[in-house]
Amino acid sequence: MKAEELKREVKRLGRELEALRQELMALRKNPPVETPIKDLLKERGLTVFRQNPIEKLLFPADISPGMKTRFYELLKRYSFRLFLRDMAKKGEGFRITDLVRYVSPEVADQYIRFLLSTTSIEEKGKGTFRIRDGSINSFGPTLEWFVAEMFKREFASPAIYGVHFKNTSSGGDFDVIARWGRRLVYVEVKSSPPKGIEINEVSAFFSRIDDLIPDVALFYNDTQLRMKDKLVVLFRKELENRYGPQAYQTHPVVRLVDELFHIHDHIFIVNSRKDVVHNFGTCLNHFLRERI
Repeated sequence: MKAEELKREVKRLGRELEALRQELMALRKNPPVETPIKDLLKERGLTVFRQNPIEKLLFPADISPGMKTRFYELLKRYSFRLFLRDMAKKGEGFRITDLVRYVSPEVADQYIRFLLSTTSIEEKGKGTFRIRDGSINSFGPTLEWFVAEMFKREFASPAIYGVHFKNTSSGGDFDVIARWGRRLVYVEVKSSPPKGIEINEVSAFFSRIDDLIPDVALFYNDTQLRMKDKLVVLFRKELENRYGPQAYQTHPVVRLVDELFHIHDHIFIVNSRKDVVHNFGTCLNHFLRERI
């Protein structure tokens, strides 16, 4: 690079640094005001009646922050989530050999030891265990907690789970709601495999979108199975029920990548193939790119 070109480049960089300095000073004087989730909901005329229930989580309410973080990190593993799903079905009594459908006996033993250390489970007899709270028989609430934590920890987004509102036409609970910047995100969470999901659940998802009016909505099925064989078919059927035979053209279900699909760039069908955090990030990034 010639001397004159170098001088011009130095001056250009100097101007950019000065602009960044001025911007930083402005932000320090007038920091952006964060909008709580409840304010975004109030804008939509919604009042939260209940949120973040702890009674059905697989770990105790008084778990230490460090143990909670370890629990969260383990939940990123698909094998651990499947292990917990099977364990929740057994509930009152199980052995390691009962939980080796998706993991080796060695890995199952590691998971059992960890759960004992958190007092999530207790030993019932020699080599037999049970969940500390006998009323817990589903992995679903813990999966909702995990998705809410994922938004907090991975996407810097406050989130609540197991949300009930007063006087919504769709009824039921909204699994996860997050504030992603100034945008409202709604996630429907399904822990069962696709064959266990029916058209009425997809219909309820769209009805809750109508109530909530989120900027982004995700139907998350915690599976590595194909979405096109069952869920995409259900979505297309529900869209046809809502918008008529022309829905195939007006509201197409489009493959984003692999087993991720979208409708008009803001409603997504998501599974766990490869990595759940990566999949959510891919959908959110796609939404942003299409809105630029």
